[in-house]
This record gives sequence, C-alpha cells and structure tokens, in this order.
Amino acid sequence: MHNQIETYDLKHPNGDSIDFIIKSTADIYDLMQDQPEMQDQPHRHNYYTIILIEENPGGVHVIDFKEYPLNGSAIHFVYPGQVHQFQSHNRPNGYVLNFSKSFLMQNGISDELIDRIYLFTSYGDSPPMPVNKEQLTVFKSLIQQMRLYQQGDNYYRYEALGALLKLFIINVSGACSISKLTTEHETGSNRLMRGFKTLIEKHYQQTHKVQYYAKQLSVSSEYLNRYIKGKTGKSAKEFIQDKIIIEAKRLLLFTDQTGKELAYQLGFEEPSHFAAFFKKHSGQSPIAFRQSIREV
Repeated sequence: MHNQIETYDLKHPNGDSIDFIIKSTADIYDLMQDQPEMQDQPHRHNYYTIILIEENPGGVHVIDFKEYPLNGSAIHFVYPGQVHQFQSHNRPNGYVLNFSKSFLMQNGISDELIDRIYLFTSYGDSPPMPVNKEQLTVFKSLIQQMRLYQQGDNYYRYEALGALLKLFIINVSGACSISKLTTEHETGSNRLMRGFKTLIEKHYQQTHKVQYYAKQLSVSSEYLNRYIKGKTGKSAKEFIQDKIIIEAKRLLLFTDQTGKELAYQLGFEEPSHFAAFFKKHSGQSPIAFRQSIREV
C-alpha cells in the first residue's frame, strides 16, 4: 500500500541519528542491485537531499509527481516532505548529500539561502540544474573536501562540513538559471516573493484567497498578482492553487483519508468543491488519482 511508504529519517546504517552524510550514487546503485528489496520506490525524507549526477545515466527522477529526465550532468534538489523516486537504467556516477534542518541551523545556513534556489518556481516544480564542465569541477572539489572531513577525525570536522556545504549551496544559487531571471539582489520585491511563499506554507489550509495574502504583505491584490505573474508567469492565485494540488496528491498517496476529510483539511467548505477543484487542475477525480497511483 502506498500509504505505508516510509518517511525516512537521517540515520547511519547502524541506526544512529545523524545530521549530515555523503554517499556515492554508484555505491547506492550497487547496494540496490544486490538487495532487490531496497529498489527505490516513491518515498519522502524529513531532511534535505542534493544529488550531483556527473554524466548521463539514463532514466528519470520523479519529484512530486513530475518526471525529470536524467540526461546529463546536473544537480537535483529535494526538499523535506517532497515525494520522489530515482530511476536510473545504468550505474550513475555522482554523489548524494543528505543533511537535516538542524545541521543548517547549527552552521548558520539560513532557510533563505536554501529557498533562493527555487524562489521563482511554482509548487511541484523542482527541475534539476544543468551544470557545465567548469561548474562540475567546482562542485566535485567541494564534495571531495567534504568526504575527507566526513571520514577524518578533525575535532572541527562538523564546522568544516557546514562551511563547505554553505559554499556548495552558494555556488548552486549563483549558477542556477532560475536565480538569474533577475539581476536584483535582495530588493523589496524579492522579499515580497519570499514572504508570499512563506505565508502560503503557513496558511494554505485556512485560506485560498489572494486578498488575505496581499493584506498580510501590505500590498493590493492587483499588485501581488501582477508581481507574481511577472516573475513566474503564473498569478498569485495559481501559486496558491499549485500548493493545494501538491498537498492533495501527497495526502491521496500517503493516507486513506476520505474525500470529505481531505476537503476539510485543505480548507474547502464542501467536499464537492474540493472534488471539482482537484479534477479541474489534475484532470482526474481524487478517487481516480488515488487508484491510478496505487496501481503503479
């Protein structure tokens, strides 16, 4: 049953909790080949994951029900709570970095720096970032330094890992084509985008109205819609709707809640309103979506 798929914690193979670890994608692939029961299935983590792929292994990376082809050197970023599945036809060369929210806090890495990577993307969009040869060299060098500290016994190794991870993320943000959609640094309008997305995360279950978010941000609904549309190609209303759809799909996949329960949890006054909304934006009824995803 899909609703029994685990949400993985960050742990050592011996079961001890950890805050940071690097693994080779090739080693993970070999382990799965030797132990078929470990074949990658749709799942989610309560920690961050960065996957660096060095070459074209073939296959796809599915993140929040969208498929991204594995067709070249790229960095894939998976946020806590996202549903994902890595399907590679061949033995991939690269690395997986896993780290917890507490590791970020302990090392002074702000949520703002993390969120900037996909600041201007809609909910459910997590496209990998292609990297060229020069960028790949930089990222691999940072990872190799992290691996040395991870395997060593330096008293300050965790501080070093935090500093290197921060530098890695800064390089991702700087190279990310999404970040380059604007030449602004930390202007008021960028803060508006970040504030809008933060409010959606907190209140999408209580209200779906643009007017509410605009009031909280001290701008008019017209201005908020115009700004979000200009930055992303989608209106503020569409951003809110994208968030609701993604959360609805996750609940349909991971729980056995009824349509009525889902509707009320997601802020709809009537189950019929939720059913109509879901079908309009996904092309299927909630029941049909749940049945189709569980048949996979």
